[in-house]
Formats: sequence, structure tokens, C-alpha cells
Amino acid sequence: MKPSEQYLAALADATRHHAEHKTYSGKFLRPHAPVIKEMVDRLGCKTILDYGCGKGEQYTWRNADQTGSIPVGMTIEEYWGVPVTKFDPAYPPFAAEPMGKFDLVICTHVLGSIPVLDLPWVVDRLYSLSNKALYIAEKIAPVKKKVFQKPDLHPFGWSATRWMTAIKREKPIEVVLSVREKRADGVFVERFNL
Repeated sequence: MKPSEQYLAALADATRHHAEHKTYSGKFLRPHAPVIKEMVDRLGCKTILDYGCGKGEQYTWRNADQTGSIPVGMTIEEYWGVPVTKFDPAYPPFAAEPMGKFDLVICTHVLGSIPVLDLPWVVDRLYSLSNKALYIAEKIAPVKKKVFQKPDLHPFGWSATRWMTAIKREKPIEVVLSVREKRADGVFVERFNL
């Protein structure tokens, strides 16, 4: 399936946003690192693709928190023990199309930026790139920044159930969906095996 005009417009907006702002650093991957580490170890993953990695700063960051899950001084790649192929079509340094298949495909806080019309082919693509597992994370509360031309065309604020329906495929790989919701009493994270 070819990208829609809305997808191409959103991609152009995201590319401009990357060039003009320091956001899309990839830092939202950090809280997911321990869960992904468990998957890497349990499934024996040797290759990882971060689909929509942003600027990739999550892979140059070194943990300085003594109480964190990642050992002090380590990068996420060192912690996982696997080099990560980085892909983000809106960021020129990582815009090269991924080649081949990967044991694990990570897609954190990306699908919410994809027009609803294009979600089926993007999700199918994630599955087609994975040999063993897929890890998807999305925010289910409304987003603060809407940098796209037509935010009503994007799945902002979808429920966990709606995300599960959009993501689930009958494929022989492990799929984990992590949803994050900010509530009055704090941030709530729930993970689903699909």
C-alpha cells in the first residue's frame, strides 16, 4: 500500500519539526528498557530495529541514576547487549530504509503520529520486519503537542482496547503493547501481550 497524502504531509511536518526543535530525542524509550531487556534475553534476540527512533539520543544517553534499572554508566545498547538499527524516516541521519528482518522491532510513541488511514500498512510493515517479537508503546491520553497539519486524522487519545484492535495480527511472533496514561493520581502504565 502506498502512503496517503496525509501520511506524506505528516512526514513533512515531522521532518520540519526535527530540524527546528530539540524534541523527538527518543528519551521516552528509557522507561521501557527493562521490559525490552527481559524480552531480548528470554527470546535470544541478536538484532533489534528501533522503528521511529527520533534523533536516537536514547542510545547515547548513559544512566546516572543509582536507583534505576539500567546499571550506572551504561547506554541502553550496552544494557541490552545488542546493537540497535535506528530508523526514522523524518530524521535524515536515520532515514535509510531498514534492510532484512530483525529479531525484535521496537516502536515507541510513533504510531500515534501516523494517520489512521495509514496505520494498517505501517503495522503490517512492523510485523514484516520482525522474526521474533514486536514491542509497541503508545500514550493513550491526549497529547499536548500536535505538530501535524490535521491532528484530527491521527489516533490521538485512543483507548488501549482500540490500540489492541489496530495492532493485533495473526502472526507467529510475540507482541507487547505498552500503554501510558496520565491521570490525576499519576501516570498509569499497562502492558498487554497480544
